[in-house]
Amino acid sequence: MAKKTKESKITYPRLLVGASAVGLIAAFWQMVERVHMLKNPGDPLSCNLNPVVDCGSVLGDSLASVFGPPNALIGVVMFTMLLTLGLQRLYGGQWTKLTKILGVALSTIALLFSLWFFHVSLYVIGKVCIFCIFIWAASVPIGIYGAKDFLDGMTKPKGVYKWKRDLLDKYHLLVLFGLYAVMLGLFLVRFSDYYFG
Repeated sequence: MAKKTKESKITYPRLLVGASAVGLIAAFWQMVERVHMLKNPGDPLSCNLNPVVDCGSVLGDSLASVFGPPNALIGVVMFTMLLTLGLQRLYGGQWTKLTKILGVALSTIALLFSLWFFHVSLYVIGKVCIFCIFIWAASVPIGIYGAKDFLDGMTKPKGVYKWKRDLLDKYHLLVLFGLYAVMLGLFLVRFSDYYFG
């Protein structure tokens, strides 16, 4: 158990810092493109790669600002907070109980929000944004390993918490790559006409 805890203290902060940095860069760049779109409404965006990967259609949709401010701005704030927490822990800082709750809450929200917008992009907007792809890719391990780290830190988990901890201890890689595989499969099926037609 001590070895696992030591490895977790090293591995999870590195993962959190790396994935949060990817998410932050993608969200910031998406924000830059959104500002460019507002300033130059007629100009095509540099991230409009093809009929499927079309940032302009995604960023111009009302669901790209579901809470009022652009989702990209929310992403910048959230990934900055996660990156800060990861750096603090990576360099030897200890998380208090409140910090642990904040960390797992932010990780869970990032994952759930990304999965929701993945669904919206595929089945409501019908387009995806290249920056969203990087944000989704970063949010999945943040959410899974945020939950794993939180559960590993519990001294005597009971009931559903123990079941979740044991599940993630044994199958975290299967959960991670399984979720990636499902998302990729849904993407390819949704846009099969373009990619395989």
